Amino acid sequence: MKIKDLFNVNNQIDEIESLREELRKKDKEIEILKTQVMQNQIRPHFIFNSLLAIKQLCIEDPKVAAEAVQNFAGYLRTNLEAMTEMECVPFETELECIKQYVALERADMSQRFSVIYDIRYMDFELPLLSVQPSVENAIRHGVANMGSDGEIIIATAKEGENVIVTVSDNGSGFSSMTPQQENHRSLGIKNVKERLKLMRGGDMAIAHTGRGTIVRFTIPLGNEVDK
Repeated sequence: MKIKDLFNVNNQIDEIESLREELRKKDKEIEILKTQVMQNQIRPHFIFNSLLAIKQLCIEDPKVAAEAVQNFAGYLRTNLEAMTEMECVPFETELECIKQYVALERADMSQRFSVIYDIRYMDFELPLLSVQPSVENAIRHGVANMGSDGEIIIATAKEGENVIVTVSDNGSGFSSMTPQQENHRSLGIKNVKERLKLMRGGDMAIAHTGRGTIVRFTIPLGNEVDK
């Protein structure tokens, strides 16, 4: 073998090792982010409040209570799966998780807000629990105290080579949040943005308007990042 050829082979070996190291770092980052997902999503107070609401429904409307229990089981299953899920999931899976969460919030009969699903494109994948936290924020810090006037719109559309997902509400925004709530929200946003970038090459942006908040997710089509 010529010296030149040997030099090229050594360079290729170095490049392969460098790629392997990058993949190991990415895997470690994803493991950390998965743990953060669990910390952000499964909250004892929400579980406690959901169980209390279901208990009351058992007395008032057993049929609705049964549906609430099913949604509660689905919510827990989805969040627990996020702990071990390394692959992106179809948007349909994320949408089902969102609907389960909304149904649980509505188990509290004082929650009268409306949710509109304007789904125009579904053939794409994303990290599990990417959009759901924004729906949670829209409910808890946007429309929770607005009664029937509160409205959340969840929309998807294809724009060129990207899928755009938006979660918008007509609430008061996050001005009424406590410092602890704001810190928790910031960590959650950072977590979602990093997972979108690592696993899908996507991005997330938030805009506060005079009539609520809009969260916009940009997800490239056919650009699932190798893990």
